[in-house]
Amino acid sequence: MSSRGLSRRRLVAIAHDYVAANGLDALTMRRLAVAAEVTPGALYKHFRDRRDLQRAMADAVYATIDLADIDVNSPTVDQVITCCERMRAAMLAFRDGGRVVAGSYSPFAATATISATLRKLLEGVILPSFDAGDIAYALRNYTTGFVIEEQAYLALMSSGEWEALVQSLPRQGGTEAGRSSDAVAILTGDRDQRFRAGLEVILTGTVVSVPGRDKSD
Repeated sequence: MSSRGLSRRRLVAIAHDYVAANGLDALTMRRLAVAAEVTPGALYKHFRDRRDLQRAMADAVYATIDLADIDVNSPTVDQVITCCERMRAAMLAFRDGGRVVAGSYSPFAATATISATLRKLLEGVILPSFDAGDIAYALRNYTTGFVIEEQAYLALMSSGEWEALVQSLPRQGGTEAGRSSDAVAILTGDRDQRFRAGLEVILTGTVVSVPGRDKSD
């Protein structure tokens, strides 16, 4: 096995390919080395450990987000929502993308860019009594958490386990699946609409106005 031509970026791509085939829980440095056809020691020339690898993987997720049409010099709430929608779409494009991003605290360029963009937009639209960093943090956490739940649901659907779980809820004293406030309904309904509704809940009362909502709401 040879590490000739091997780069950090290429290893991250191989890691994502491995996760796509096997899931995030199966990824280890040793298994990545096998997938990359290198010795395990070769990986440590590029990554300190698996956590460093995951940070790089998280940054690769964020690197797919197109921010070219986002104008931080003319911030709007719509643009804040667009940023969050694109973060969600980017994570959904990778298997276990929400879990890859969660808790990685990636210090790399793409992650820093999306964070700075979101904060800059918020600085122009939030009320003076709030801090843009606090709201940005809440939005990023909400987006990541929503995707983690969403991808868990999609995995259960794919494995055929979802229907049995839903049927067991009433027998175990769970909420009836038809309730609109039920997580089951949120996941099985229009998830795009539900996701945006959650963003609006966070933003209402913290920004000047939320598109589509009357100020008297």
